[in-house]
Amino acid sequence: MLSSETTSPRPSPSMLGVLRKILLARMDPDQLNPVDPELVELALPLIGLLERYFRARVTGLDNIPHGPALIVGNHNAGITFLEPFLFGVAWWRHNGGNLQVHALAHDAIVALPALGNLVMLLGTVRASHETAHKALRAGHKVAVWPGGNHEAWRPWTQRHLVDFGGHKGFVRLAIRNHVPIVPLLSVGGHDYFFVLTRGEALSRLLGLDRLLRSKACPVFVAPPWGLALGPVFHLPLPAQCEVEVGKAISLEHTNPHQAEDHDVVDTLYRQVTGQLQAMMDRHVAARRARRRQRLASLLGGASRWRLPRRVFPG
Repeated sequence: MLSSETTSPRPSPSMLGVLRKILLARMDPDQLNPVDPELVELALPLIGLLERYFRARVTGLDNIPHGPALIVGNHNAGITFLEPFLFGVAWWRHNGGNLQVHALAHDAIVALPALGNLVMLLGTVRASHETAHKALRAGHKVAVWPGGNHEAWRPWTQRHLVDFGGHKGFVRLAIRNHVPIVPLLSVGGHDYFFVLTRGEALSRLLGLDRLLRSKACPVFVAPPWGLALGPVFHLPLPAQCEVEVGKAISLEHTNPHQAEDHDVVDTLYRQVTGQLQAMMDRHVAARRARRRQRLASLLGGASRWRLPRRVFPG
């Protein structure tokens, strides 16, 4: 009979060290923590599985300029939003882990046991203007998803809509720090995530807007729950996830005082959301075309079949 040492090899010291940090460390969510390279190296096999599971594709990384920048993305799939991890790993590989991106996360995420430490070890900080200012002034890049819960829990029928809910603080942040805005599109994570309603009235009734700073108490269908209520995690289905970095929007023509100019802020807000929506529309059209082509091939070849344009909802 094999001994216990043979059947259950002990974890490597680096694994134990990372686990201690995740489970036991007391981390400051407003501190600009560098990405923990040991954690990234240990997580790469798992990330590789996720990339295959979601058939992930990340493009446009060369559009991220040198120096500080504000990366602004749309939000998918409730709080089980995995596209930022796919983007982060692609960026890590692209530059050898030398250029820091600090993602801004909701208070509730960084406060969670273990998970909060995990994301902070990957460079995530609490979403606040003060911490974002600090990161940009340090010459780092900051990633923000302004739509928050409003966009994360949008109904499935609006899954291809970029909807920041009128949140324009990111524009003022970029103007005050005189940094470019880089659009970051995520598409796919919401395709098999069936939100029936945001439940904003229910959130107010239950006091979630005060307790969790969540204006949504959604009703949605997803595993493992089936029909679920509230802003909870779910197991994502294998929708293809694509992330594209768009062309940077320069703010060289602005000055910090214009952060209080409503016309300037509104114009930049429309420019950013409009560019993201155009990117979304292009991806959706391409995905529908690929699905039609695959179906045509299954049915015997596209040359012998004329398929309706909306065989799939996209």
